[in-house]
Amino acid sequence: MTEVSEIMTAPVYAVSPRDNVARARNLMLRYGVSRLVVAEGNTLRGIVTRKDIGSRLSQAEPQWRRRPIDQIPVDLVATHDVFTVKPDAQIQDVASTMLCHDISGLVVYDSEIRGIVTKHDMVKYFTLLGSPLRVGDMMSEKVVTVSRHHTINSVIDIMAENGVDRVIVRDGGPAAAYAGMVTLDDLGFATMDFRDTKPIKEAHRMVQGGPKMLRGFREAMMVAEDVMSTPLVSVNRGTKALDAAKLMLEHNYDMLPVIDSELLGEFSVESILKWLSEARE
Repeated sequence: MTEVSEIMTAPVYAVSPRDNVARARNLMLRYGVSRLVVAEGNTLRGIVTRKDIGSRLSQAEPQWRRRPIDQIPVDLVATHDVFTVKPDAQIQDVASTMLCHDISGLVVYDSEIRGIVTKHDMVKYFTLLGSPLRVGDMMSEKVVTVSRHHTINSVIDIMAENGVDRVIVRDGGPAAAYAGMVTLDDLGFATMDFRDTKPIKEAHRMVQGGPKMLRGFREAMMVAEDVMSTPLVSVNRGTKALDAAKLMLEHNYDMLPVIDSELLGEFSVESILKWLSEARE
């Protein structure tokens, strides 16, 4: 049986509770990680993720939303009730814990911080195990879509209403082509204030058929197409599950839409965790 110490990421990147959000964000961008351990020495104080930075600041009191992120302490946005596992924990149990508590990472801890195991590590492990299954055998039919013209606030509300942290962006009506994907991570790192606006150029012609002259700018709310990941990477029902998992790793995605002329569902990290939680090595 495989133990978590065999697949965990170590050492971990850490910040202190007194570090500011700007430092945490910069560390995530610099090292390509989506979570940091919050610690004082070897004492675990919490964990902070990209999702935490985006969602917590959007829900914070107005005085925090208006404050520059280099003046906001990590402790304000971090999760303090951290799930931990011991280095000898079994992969099957780790997958079950992630699914049960809807968490994307566990700190590996005994007397000190040993490492961290993430959904990304679990997907990588799945690709090494081997499986004869196809995407259609593992996919979920639940998938949420938004228009490319939905405002960021609307996207956040739709995610909350449906209990998801990612949505597929469509070009028009339900049968139209799909343009990209927006995740809560994208929202957190695209802007630190979801009420941000963007300048829109306005122009007019002095005479009919003449050249356009810049009249000025107006402010417009940011919308889904401003922050979505594009082009959209997708799979079909017949794609091998292992190939789909490798695509997820290549693009650092938590989910791939399943499209066979129409959007059928999604193949996700949760699909893989469910299989790992039930599989016997």
